[in-house]
Amino acid sequence: MAKSENIILKEASGSVGKMLTITKKRSGTTLLGKHRGASKVPPTEKQQEVQSRFKMAIVYAKAVMQDPDLKGQYEAAAKKDQSAYNLAVRDAYKAPEISSITTHLYTGAIGSKITVRAIDDFKVASVRVKITTAAGVVIEQGDAVLQSNGLDWMYTATVLNDELQGSVIAASALDLPANETVLEVAMP
Repeated sequence: MAKSENIILKEASGSVGKMLTITKKRSGTTLLGKHRGASKVPPTEKQQEVQSRFKMAIVYAKAVMQDPDLKGQYEAAAKKDQSAYNLAVRDAYKAPEISSITTHLYTGAIGSKITVRAIDDFKVASVRVKITTAAGVVIEQGDAVLQSNGLDWMYTATVLNDELQGSVIAASALDLPANETVLEVAMP
């Protein structure tokens, strides 16, 4: 897309015939682009899934605009040419990521630690940890606590795990729109 400082297009927006689309950004910049029409090819299953996720993101963003506290959080994080609504749509569309589960401090003893590194494009709301035996029996589960670096979540064991070898540590990260990402690691 081309940027324009043209005085003729200063207040223009929309489509010109079926050739050109004029878009005005929040910052006042005017963008010119080729007009796109509807596709004549039916959407694939993956495209339908993307469209469905986008519709859900729109519903979430509209709800955010009705909640003054939540809207304020998104407004504070919005950058140039971005509204709180746009940021809420993006947040609802993208699930958080769990980049690692660190278990070297987890010995199976009460008080031993598990660290989960979780990130989101806006905010990770919570991280939950579940510890199961190799046979699938749940030993314990609970919420991890966000650490001062803003990236790591610490879980402190509250139950003795005598069957450490083969135990599975599962971490679940949730963001504000309730998108969930789960990652599991097995103890050696």
